Amino acid sequence: MLVLCDFARLGTPDAVYDYLSEELQLPPYFGRNLDALHDCLTDVGAPTRLILTGASSPCGEHFVRVFKDAARRNKY
Repeated sequence: MLVLCDFARLGTPDAVYDYLSEELQLPPYFGRNLDALHDCLTDVGAPTRLILTGASSPCGEHFVRVFKDAARRNKY
């Protein structure tokens, strides 16, 4: 799976959560916060590649830290 996440285009954390929920097919109980996103990303069970752009936007920096840590913990 390939997911392109453009933080500059999405603009707000809510928009990022909406986008990632749909693209990654996150479970209905996804809590729409960084801790919940981390938990869901570490549970992804299929090869997944996230391409992040606009990460220097105010909204992107926190998400990038979560993605990096989840990538270290999940072999997919």
